Amino acid sequence: MKNVIASLVIFAACMALGTQCLVAEIIPANMAPALDKVMKGVNNVFADINKDLSDAAKKLSDIGDLRGPEAFGILGRLCEGRPYLIDCAIVDTAGKIVSVEPKEYKKYEGSDISAQTHADSLRKTKKPVMSGIFKSAEGMNAVAIAYPIVSGNGDLLGSVSMLVRPDALLGGIAAPLVKDAPWKVWVMQTDGLVLYDQDPNQVNRNVFTDDMFEPFRSLIQFAKTAASQEEGVGYYEFYTKGYDNRTIVKKDAIWDTVALFETEWRVIVMEIGKIGE
Repeated sequence: MKNVIASLVIFAACMALGTQCLVAEIIPANMAPALDKVMKGVNNVFADINKDLSDAAKKLSDIGDLRGPEAFGILGRLCEGRPYLIDCAIVDTAGKIVSVEPKEYKKYEGSDISAQTHADSLRKTKKPVMSGIFKSAEGMNAVAIAYPIVSGNGDLLGSVSMLVRPDALLGGIAAPLVKDAPWKVWVMQTDGLVLYDQDPNQVNRNVFTDDMFEPFRSLIQFAKTAASQEEGVGYYEFYTKGYDNRTIVKKDAIWDTVALFETEWRVIVMEIGKIGE
């Protein structure tokens, strides 16, 4: 956020002197607090997930039995009170799902997820991991967050994981913060895939490659810049309120990064302007 704050200082200086400058043209000063609130909300959820997965992994390591009723109870409690979750699972060292909660996903027990990138990484490194978005065995676009279960001798016993819908997690945080506000929020992976947007038509589309975005070269360039830099300011042109509203406007934007287990998401707050501003 340091570079963004510096940009806003420049903005204030330009306003005080009555001069023109690039930052003053592209970034409304009131967007930084909105970005901070969204970032704080996401980071708080990430911290809770990290703590609860770590605690569950430690308890499962202590009991040593990943298939008994005590393990199933730990898994059930891990899933409680999280509306953004699809399910929670215990996975063995072969990459097979030992147990799943809630009950409606029990049919996926025994599924082999060893070929999934995050599962392979965890087995090799014995470190917690958050995946990029992928099509899960449950048939949904999801992100897996997994923690290794390691014995007292350092042997990998398996892993415990949450399967998360990023759009639900992010929407639960962002939507109340921007309700009736002059700015909106969207979030993307560093590969350009949109994890959350208040226009659902844009979710799970890639800004770099999807036909929806192809006519908007300024948006593609903005997204590529945001993907390559952890924070910054900029602008682009796109439909005013999403794909269903075909009025094209300039959108001033500010972005920063949230991360969990070295996987980064870019959080963008933008304010609608007008062509030619």
